[in-house]
Amino acid sequence: MNNDWIPLQPGEPIGVVALSGPVDADKLDAGLQVLRGWGHPVIEASNLHREENYLAGRDEDRLAGLEEVVERGARVLVAARGGYGASRLLDRVDWGELSNRRICVVGFSDLTAILNPLSRDGVLQIHGPMVASGLNSSHNARRLHSVLLGELKGEPLFRIPEASVVRSGAAEGQALGGNLTVLTSLIGTPWEPEFDGSVLFLEEVNEPLYRLDRMLTHLRGSGRLRNVKALIGGSLRGCRPASERANLWRRLLTEAAPPSAPVIVDLPFGHGAANLAFPIGATVEIDTNALQIIWK
Repeated sequence: MNNDWIPLQPGEPIGVVALSGPVDADKLDAGLQVLRGWGHPVIEASNLHREENYLAGRDEDRLAGLEEVVERGARVLVAARGGYGASRLLDRVDWGELSNRRICVVGFSDLTAILNPLSRDGVLQIHGPMVASGLNSSHNARRLHSVLLGELKGEPLFRIPEASVVRSGAAEGQALGGNLTVLTSLIGTPWEPEFDGSVLFLEEVNEPLYRLDRMLTHLRGSGRLRNVKALIGGSLRGCRPASERANLWRRLLTEAAPPSAPVIVDLPFGHGAANLAFPIGATVEIDTNALQIIWK
């Protein structure tokens, strides 16, 4: 399902939620300044400054923070940071209410667990920088703002360097994916995305290469990659050993993809310094001859 994008409106509030790990106060303040600089009221979740071991408060605190921000009128919600914790909330989130309100969540990493299931009802989500994780980069912030305003609909989301084309071709499908570890953890749950017909975006951070191999092998063996239209690789920051990373990642993606599916690597999304926002759930078109990915 692919619905039209609802652009961020002038004066519309932006919510900030903490659904995963505890948030660094200085990084949070820097990101909040960016959001306020866009000229929108900012509604902050009540648990933004809480810490409960490796979480931004107890499960009920993080869920309550989400619900409060929505009730106060925010439709666009930017996550504060990733880490871990979003998946603990999946069986308690009121998905129907979020869908009815056309809620759009912005995030990456751990937020992969929220973006993909929330996009299933035709409400586009945004894979992109978070308030305390990447938004202080002016390049990332400008790109996210442009996506939220709908300025890139019908335009290229990514220009593909020739060296990034592992297997050439053209394809069209629904953009899905995000963090490989989190995506793999959704397999067999009610929140697993519909892989068939998708253009699958994958990125990772700080994982040994054998674990990337294991997760892709699991996705392939489970049949989830049998009918994907393309595999798109993003940042692999900290995945080791670095000396083998580039060649092995290309081989692993080529092995995992259907024979006719284009395979592209090294696009600027994920945990790298450049984390360019793009819509999850939108129809995208890949053309390796034109070297671009377009938001249809």
